[in-house]
Amino acid sequence: MKRIFALLLALLLLAMPLAACSKDGEEDEENEVDLAVTNLDLLYTPEGTTDVYHYVYHSGDEVAIVGYEGAHTAHAITVPAVIDDRPVTLIQADAFKSTTSLTAVTLPDSILEIGAYAFYGCSSLTTVNMPASLKAIGEGAFANCTAMYADATLSIPDTVTEIGKLAFFGCESMQGIKLPVSFAEIPTQLFMNCKSLTTVTWSEAGVEIGAFAFMNCEALTTISFPATLKTVGECAFANCKVLPTPTLPAETVCGDNAFYVAN
Repeated sequence: MKRIFALLLALLLLAMPLAACSKDGEEDEENEVDLAVTNLDLLYTPEGTTDVYHYVYHSGDEVAIVGYEGAHTAHAITVPAVIDDRPVTLIQADAFKSTTSLTAVTLPDSILEIGAYAFYGCSSLTTVNMPASLKAIGEGAFANCTAMYADATLSIPDTVTEIGKLAFFGCESMQGIKLPVSFAEIPTQLFMNCKSLTTVTWSEAGVEIGAFAFMNCEALTTISFPATLKTVGECAFANCKVLPTPTLPAETVCGDNAFYVAN
C-alpha cells in the first residue's frame, strides 16, 4: 500500500511542472504582440471630400498611400500631407493605377517617393506637381498617362536622384521635359512613345542614354548631347523622324540602330 501511495505521489509531482509549463505557454501566446497590425489597410477621407485614401504605416512614424477610391466623375485631388499625426511620405506602387477620373494631382511637400506604376494608366491626368522634397520616381510611375502636360513642359525637381525605366512611357501628349540638373543617366524606355515630345532639357554632365529611351518620339527636335556623354543605347532615338543629326563627343559609343529612322 505504501508503495502504491508513493508512486501516486511521484506521478502527481511530475504532472505539476508540466501543467505549469502548459499554462505559461498559453499566457505567452495571449500576450504576444502581432507586428503585422501596422500593415493593415487603413482608410482616411479628408474633410469636405468623398475621396478615400487607403494607407499603412511605414518606417515607424510615417504613412504610405497604398490605394485610392473616389468619384467616377473627372476631378482633381490633393493628397493629404498628414494622416494620424504622421507625415505622408510615400505613394506606394500601384496606388492610383488606372484611376481614369483623375485630372490633376497635388502632392504635399512631405512626399519623398512615388512608387512603381503608382499612376499608370491615369488617362485623364493632365498635371501633377512634384514637390521639392521628392527624391525618387519608380518604374512606370506615369506610364500611359496619355493626357499629361499637353502643350506644356514637366519640370522634375532637382532633388530627384532616381527615376525608374518606363516612368513616362506613352505620355503621348507631353511636349517638354526638364530633367534634374544632376541626372546623369536616362533609363531604358523612359520616354518611349511620347509622340508629342519636342524638347528635352538634360544635365550638362549626362553620361548615358538607355536603350529605347526616346524611341518613337516623332516630334522630338531638341535635346542636348553633353560633352560627357559615353553611351547611347540600342534604338535610343529610333524613329525620331525630325531630330537633326546630332554631333556626338568622339568617345560616345552608340548601340545598334540608335538613330534609325524607317523610310
